[in-house]
Parts: sequence; structure tokens; C-alpha cells
Amino acid sequence: MQNSNINNTSTSTSTSTKIKFFLITCAMLMFSNILIGTLGAHLWHSQLVLNNGVANFATARDYLFIHTLSILFLALLDNKFPEGRFNWVAGLQLASIMLFSGSLILYALTGEKWLSNITPSGGSGLMLSWLLLVWRACKIK
Repeated sequence: MQNSNINNTSTSTSTSTKIKFFLITCAMLMFSNILIGTLGAHLWHSQLVLNNGVANFATARDYLFIHTLSILFLALLDNKFPEGRFNWVAGLQLASIMLFSGSLILYALTGEKWLSNITPSGGSGLMLSWLLLVWRACKIK
């Protein structure tokens, strides 16, 4: 009986650590999204116009916002299904949004063409994460 309590405590701590990580990460991503939007509208606006990057910048900002909400939802959902069903989806979305939005924002600001070659990798990761979510959801009993 005592061994069972140790395993439950370990699982609970692990789940709490994951939730804490994703909550802090999402809060920082939302803060970054607001900061990036503000900088894009004011400080970086002329640079974005110069590089014809206004549309790319807006796309990156929108995707960052949407997928931050998705990661938050997945983290909370993973708490309901503690066997780790959704943390892989959230992790893949986190890595993919960094590649997608990060490269697109830098490309919009600098006009460096090589940065635009990174963006499709992030987009592919995002699409894969949504398919992974479908697969994980189908396994719920």
C-alpha cells in the first residue's frame, strides 16, 4: 500500500511540473506576443514596410497567439489524462511555433531569404501536431 502512495506522489509531482512548465511557457509566449505586436505596430513598422514584411509579421503573430492558446488547452487537458496523452502534442506545437513564427518574424524584419526556408518546417510541425492530437484523441477510452 505504501509503495502505491509513492508512485501516486511521483506521478502527481511529474504532472504538476509539466503543468507548471506549460503554464509559465504560455504566459511568457502571450507576453511575447503582445510585445511583438506592439513593437511591430510602432518601433519596427517602418522596417517591416521596407522589407515588405507586414503581412508575414501579422501571420507569425496570429499563429503565435492561436497556438499559445492551443498549448495552454493541451496542458490543461493533459492534466485530465495524466498518462501523457497530450503533452507530446503540446511539446510539438511549442517547438513548431518557435520555428514558424520565429523565422517568419525575423524574415519580415530583416528580409533575409534563408530565414524563410525555416518557416515551412515549423508549419509542417504544426500540421503534424494537429494530426497527432486527432490520433491521441481517438485513443481516449
